[in-house]
Amino acid sequence: MKKEHNVKNLQILKQVKCFILDLDGTVYLGKEVLDGSIEFLKMLEQSNIQFRFFTNNSSKNAGFYIRKLSGMGFSTDESRMLISNQVIIDHLQKNMTDKKVFVLGNEYLKSDFVAAGIRVVEEEPDVVAVGFDTSLVYERVAQACRFIRQGAVFLGVNPDLNCPVENGFIPDCGSICAMISASTGVKPEYFGKPSFHTLQYILQNTGFKENEIAFVGDRLYTDIAIGQGTQAVTILVLSGETQPEDLAEAAIQPMFTFPSLKELTTVLRIEKKPEVTEG
Repeated sequence: MKKEHNVKNLQILKQVKCFILDLDGTVYLGKEVLDGSIEFLKMLEQSNIQFRFFTNNSSKNAGFYIRKLSGMGFSTDESRMLISNQVIIDHLQKNMTDKKVFVLGNEYLKSDFVAAGIRVVEEEPDVVAVGFDTSLVYERVAQACRFIRQGAVFLGVNPDLNCPVENGFIPDCGSICAMISASTGVKPEYFGKPSFHTLQYILQNTGFKENEIAFVGDRLYTDIAIGQGTQAVTILVLSGETQPEDLAEAAIQPMFTFPSLKELTTVLRIEKKPEVTEG
């Protein structure tokens, strides 16, 4: 990984005040904790470095991921757990207050919508919101297509085509949306990484400026793409979807690349040491 690090001086990491960390493929793969990831989180805490989790995975909700991390040996709370569900809900609350919404997604996503006061309906919606539905039923996909053809606004919670798991990948929200687009001819507006909606949501949540934030993740077209055209730092880990051969040919390039969070831990321990002056 030396080539990528030489392009951007590692001193740039000193300006980072808050790390925005992906989960799937970055901290864990399915039920498997990735080597060094929990140590990385604890190092950030011990060094008083701010961080937030942000996952595009809309098959669950924030509470589920908090419990999952706790079971893996790291306790956190809602103040640190951000998710694409929250971004689309924020948009609906601010811009589509009275709209009726048909949700194609798991119960976790639906319950988040209901808890936020969104008008979730099964018929005559103004909006069709599609998430990472691991309980996908053909009849409901057909309903979603019918509603969109009738004029309902088509929104996708997250654009991910695949979700990394222990034995490979499974189709994610972006793939479900692609099927609906193929049938209806309508493309959705997305709200997870790398959308402008998510960038603004994170800036508002953290209170930091772009150049004080580092996005860390395993996926070029979401975790790294969100930082393109901004002053944010982007850090790719090769522990999930992106492999070295993918990176070599990709148009989207990170500022830094590491095999995993374990190697990033070593660099940050060096880079974050206080400077010592003589005299």
